[in-house]
Amino acid sequence: MSHKLLSLLTAAYLLLCIVLGGSAQIIWPNLALEILGIALIAFAGMHRAEADTGSRSPMILVGLLAVGLLVILVQLVPLPPAVWTGLPGRAELAKGFASLGYALPSQTISESPYVSVLTVFAAIPAIGIFLAALRLKPDARSIAVVVVAGTVLAILFGALQVSGGRNSWAYMYKISSPGAVGFFANQNHMATLLLVAIPMAVALLAPAKSGAKTSSGRYGIGAVLLILLVVGIGLNGSLAAYALSVPVILMSLTLLPGAAGWRRLLFPVALIAIAASVVLLATRPIGNSSMEESASSSVTSRSQIWSTTGQAIADSMPVGTGLGSFEQVYRHYEDPWQVRSEYVNHAHNDYLELILELGAPGAILILLFLVWWAIAAVRIWTSQLSTPFSRAATIVTGTILAHSIVDFPLRTAAISAIFTVSIAIMAQHLVRAPVARKGELRPSKHVTLG
Repeated sequence: MSHKLLSLLTAAYLLLCIVLGGSAQIIWPNLALEILGIALIAFAGMHRAEADTGSRSPMILVGLLAVGLLVILVQLVPLPPAVWTGLPGRAELAKGFASLGYALPSQTISESPYVSVLTVFAAIPAIGIFLAALRLKPDARSIAVVVVAGTVLAILFGALQVSGGRNSWAYMYKISSPGAVGFFANQNHMATLLLVAIPMAVALLAPAKSGAKTSSGRYGIGAVLLILLVVGIGLNGSLAAYALSVPVILMSLTLLPGAAGWRRLLFPVALIAIAASVVLLATRPIGNSSMEESASSSVTSRSQIWSTTGQAIADSMPVGTGLGSFEQVYRHYEDPWQVRSEYVNHAHNDYLELILELGAPGAILILLFLVWWAIAAVRIWTSQLSTPFSRAATIVTGTILAHSIVDFPLRTAAISAIFTVSIAIMAQHLVRAPVARKGELRPSKHVTLG
């Protein structure tokens, strides 16, 4: 199969993830993505890979993924009562069985083992496209085209939602944030899609060489796309989109050939803007509805959620409570006097949530991945071999990592698929410069005629 067809296959699956993977509310679209993801992994495994480029990044990332899956598997192993009752945070569970008069059964480390299994299956689209991208090596341009095209479609869908009002037929999910949410149920997740489309769009418009006419036409298209994305951000109305759009646009502009000299100035400004945006979002109440009226409640205040989550982390270290167990565990730590009709289903900080669920191994894996990402990003931006797409991938992943401090965008198949395929693009561009082997270069010979 040609490389072009392989790129189209991966890109088509990514587009399906964007359109169908905006929420877990409807089972069948996500189940379809999981089945297709398994098929994609199988196809990639059977495909004859290209020769090794000499980069260790794919091996490191696959190793981290394998260790993460092993940690989850260990959490699902049934343990005898003499073992699990001695684990941190399990005393209340043991008392519960005793108060009911039941003999202590075997228990897994995960306090919600069935939810843990479902969470692993929900991660198949992200894992599938990641492994496929590493193996099939799709053209990064096709990935960028799909992200931009999917975002444009989502904006158009969002415009229909806004024009139709709160009861518009264009809302894909029964429970949705008001406004232009596109293919998502959560307003902030649509905001993440809008943000990551910006660097991908700029990368498509930033070739190394082009003529004057080509450049003017390309920048004209780019201006139209940028205006459309700005309109989408305005329709979306998410504070996250407003706050993070400034640093994302600044970083994305450095992808243009003419702006390379401004990187030393724009990078620090963008980093400061990202930090300020995260602080702003962290101090704001969750949601844009009537929930904001009481920012001090356990539901609307991120600081309160993080504090409660931190207490649960301290009680369950170092083993954690099990992947996907956050919602169940959090209920035991909430102040009953502050609980209202709304409830907390996520920590609004993916790092804290994963550390609670996976314990010390999860914290170590997160740290190792962030170290890899930082090293990879520096190498890409300082290498003359990197492309606009690999640099755009660092902006895409960096934006999602920053947004994950105050939200949970990676909990959707759409955003997690974009994130992992962008990580694969970063890994593929960390190759060493080709070095001629001994004997490959021969001294030139000059022949004189006449």
